[in-house]
Amino acid sequence: MKSTFIQAIIFYLILIGCASQTTPTGGPQDEIPPVLISSNPKNGQKNFKGKTLELDFDEDVRLKDPKEEILITPSAGKNVKFTAKKNKIIIEPEEEWKDSTTYSLTFREGIQDLTEGNPAENLRLAFSTGNEIDSLSINGSVSEVFSEKIPEKITVALYQADTFDIFNHTPTYLTKSDKKGKFSIQNLKAGTYYIYAFNDKNKNLKIESKTEKFGYLSKPIELLKNSDSLDINLITVDARPLAISSIRNTNKTTRVRFNKSIDSINVSGITKEQAQYILDDQHSEIIFYQSFDTSDSLSTRIYAKDSVNQFIDSTFYIKYSTTKMASESFTLSEKAYQYSIQHKTLYHTLSFNKPLANINLDSIYIKLDSATTTSIKPSNLSIDSLYHTIILSAKIDKPADTLSDGKLNKFKPYLQYGKGAFISVEQDSSKKISKTISFPQEDDTGLVTGKISTQEKNFEIQLTTFDNKIVEKLINAKEINLNT
Repeated sequence: MKSTFIQAIIFYLILIGCASQTTPTGGPQDEIPPVLISSNPKNGQKNFKGKTLELDFDEDVRLKDPKEEILITPSAGKNVKFTAKKNKIIIEPEEEWKDSTTYSLTFREGIQDLTEGNPAENLRLAFSTGNEIDSLSINGSVSEVFSEKIPEKITVALYQADTFDIFNHTPTYLTKSDKKGKFSIQNLKAGTYYIYAFNDKNKNLKIESKTEKFGYLSKPIELLKNSDSLDINLITVDARPLAISSIRNTNKTTRVRFNKSIDSINVSGITKEQAQYILDDQHSEIIFYQSFDTSDSLSTRIYAKDSVNQFIDSTFYIKYSTTKMASESFTLSEKAYQYSIQHKTLYHTLSFNKPLANINLDSIYIKLDSATTTSIKPSNLSIDSLYHTIILSAKIDKPADTLSDGKLNKFKPYLQYGKGAFISVEQDSSKKISKTISFPQEDDTGLVTGKISTQEKNFEIQLTTFDNKIVEKLINAKEINLNT
């Protein structure tokens, strides 16, 4: 009996000895971020001559995306080495720190505790390799044009040289906006700075204007004291140099394709009888419909400009090719419809896919009731041949809801484009289009009023829907008075 008891105790002790030792589970979650105890150099230190930076914390820490989260200004180069060893962070640039320069480090969420990933809060470090430490700052926010969403992690950069190219050069001073869109660049010396912001998707510190949103302040910042409340609006603009990417000839057309959308164009060297042209829907290709002798070729000069006023002036040949183009039917499609209560005017916008050769006005009319027909005159039509749009505008009054005999007016007014109302350059005609006219109620409309205060000479005001369709636009108008 005693022997069995002793064997049981020995077996129990063996189990205890073999059991793995682990950290007890349970208990409160660690929500306390790591705290910086000391650093070399110290914050605000001058005449630092070392190469390696060391930061000691009150607990073990780890790095998270240090090359993105830890921002060093001015730049210490791309190949900065970050190392975490227990409670210590070591930072070492590939090259020596520059002489007589103030460096500022913002750590954002780049240093976290080892257990719960709590980031060190509001951690910054500034030091100087010279006798002075710069103390000025530039603060502000970034926002996105036509969007209520606050952009975050937007790179905000500074440069000083007039020859600096934001599309080809990397900045010296930079930071990133936070979740509220706020940014701060500190420890700057007095001087003249230019500022810009961009969404650096590929992390090369250069603006890729085709894919990345960006914005800038056109006027320089004369930094003599801290500069606050700067606001940079981000837009998407393709700022690449405008160029012709291809010219294709077929048995019917010559197509000149650009590397991006164009805003305006001037063509010389050909007459309307020799060739007519339109832009495609993306505004990046000009299509010439040829009507001269198939054995000829026409020297044509084209001057095109994009939305940022970059232009191209080039000469090429319009000519026929044996390559056959698939036949394309002539079509009209509705782009916009509006009845303005303020102006008592109907606006109807159509888009066509080929240049127009003729318009039969007798086939276009407005039927307000069974007895009243309003004919359309040339002055009622505005035709943009380049952008292939037709805008019909006609003043009409809303019919009475009740007829003279007291009966309810059940007639539905409509706008009619009869078959063959429009003839294309290839002599095919449009199909019949009938559009019911709806008149909004006064209670369903609103009034937008305001005044514009700007020093810009040329500007455009657009009233748009939520999906960015333009309802109405004003050019160089200092007062707004719009019914919607």
